[in-house]
Amino acid sequence: MVRIRKHKKVLFMSSVSCLLLLAAFFAGCATLKEQSESATNEPIYGQISLFLNGPDKASVDLTFELDAVIIEKEDGTTKEVMNTPLIINSGAMVGQQIVLGERTVPEGTYKKIRFIVKEASINSKGKPASLALPPEGIVVDTTFTVNKGQSTALFVEWNAAASVVEGYMFRPVFYVKGQTPEVSSLLIYVTNEDSDNVSVINRQSGDIVATIKVGKSPKGIAMGLSQSNQRIYVANSGSNSISVIDPTTNKVVTEIPLRFGWGPEGIAVAMASSDRELIYVTNYSSNTVSVVDGTTYQEIDKINVGNGPIAIAADPPVAGFLNSTFLSFANLQFLTNYRSKYFNVYIANQNSKNITVASIDMSTGSSSSVQPPFNVSVDWNPIALGIDYQRGKLYVTNHDSDKLSVLDIPTLSMGGTSGGLVTINNVGFSGIGVVPDSTFDRVYLLRDTPGAVVVLKTPLSGLNTSAATVVTPIIDVVSVGDSPRALVLDPEGRKLYVVNRGSNNISVIDKTTRKVERTIPAGSKPYGIAVFTPVF
Repeated sequence: MVRIRKHKKVLFMSSVSCLLLLAAFFAGCATLKEQSESATNEPIYGQISLFLNGPDKASVDLTFELDAVIIEKEDGTTKEVMNTPLIINSGAMVGQQIVLGERTVPEGTYKKIRFIVKEASINSKGKPASLALPPEGIVVDTTFTVNKGQSTALFVEWNAAASVVEGYMFRPVFYVKGQTPEVSSLLIYVTNEDSDNVSVINRQSGDIVATIKVGKSPKGIAMGLSQSNQRIYVANSGSNSISVIDPTTNKVVTEIPLRFGWGPEGIAVAMASSDRELIYVTNYSSNTVSVVDGTTYQEIDKINVGNGPIAIAADPPVAGFLNSTFLSFANLQFLTNYRSKYFNVYIANQNSKNITVASIDMSTGSSSSVQPPFNVSVDWNPIALGIDYQRGKLYVTNHDSDKLSVLDIPTLSMGGTSGGLVTINNVGFSGIGVVPDSTFDRVYLLRDTPGAVVVLKTPLSGLNTSAATVVTPIIDVVSVGDSPRALVLDPEGRKLYVVNRGSNNISVIDKTTRKVERTIPAGSKPYGIAVFTPVF
């Protein structure tokens, strides 16, 4: 009896356990279902960038304090896209563009933009007078869509002359327009590391015309060289990938993951054939360069380089030197033969104080077995490269010294490990970018502390002796924004565009007058810049 009762007790306990387990299972299923439903209801985000374009002329002197800008969806939900007050004056805004706000917002269709204005005034004959604000507030009815993982740029046009009603009330006339297709040959692209996007600038108008959402922490950027399939390539340091942008739509067509390295920084493009691009990316954290096929968008190889590879440049198309009047006949003949099979990729290794020169076999896109990669020692912290192919020179900025290193491309192509090195002294410390201007025997050297472009006259006729040292006169110093990071010369050779990382803008310098003629807004912590140039 005892055994039977004990057995029954065990059976009873087993039944209870089973019931408890079943209850827990169904409860778990319900919980998972609830979690799944909750996840489904989570908002999906895109990005919005809002700009204010000033009037064309100052026909009236108006000032107002803008406290916030709020966007409203179809269902009435709102999102604040600007919460840092701005004092805006119509005279100061003539021909200018400013960023009102940049935010990540839920995707969907939005119907209204609400402007919260605290106060406004008009200045007439030197006497300011306060203006009343409309009791219903300032609301602009407009329809725009924010899509998942994409950036939507909106541009608010302000008609200042029509913004005062009956002489006492401030009722700003705002028109809102979205980004429109642009002629790609007029565009400049700037990566914004902390905004995870790219600003698109129209060189003709000097305005931002679009923003493009890319990967995390975009840094280096390069234009493709193919005329039949134009592309822009962005190295995303935070997501270890390359975003590929179609400039005809200003949208990302694909994102290429990098498997052979991490921490991508610099990026360069070379043509292996008339229809095949190769993309080279420096991986700062793994001391390698990834090789990506621009046709298949596949990573096909890696090149081991020095410590801390940060900048990269590739030989441009052969036509870049064929009509050169600066190269000797022997060098022209050698380079012509060499470039029929190979081209060079140059890598600045910041921490090992050298330049890696990789000869690339055009048939494979990989390092040539005939001439393996080799290093050329330069000065402290090489951080930027600039190619003057007309003269066969490679310029290297050394951030922690006052020397500009100049290497000879024909010598490097012959495997000369000294690189025909010439040092230009007394150019100043903290060099972070360099652009040679072969037409006028100039070199534009960018310093980050303090932010300035140094215009150098280079005695290139004297740069033929290996290990020579030259003192070059500084023609001018042009102050720019805070902590500049990169610069580029436009295709016509008239203007320099300088990316100011610390002040979140771009300085435009007229090369003739050597003065900043315009400042263009950018995203947060702009980093790299690229412009379309003619393909020979």
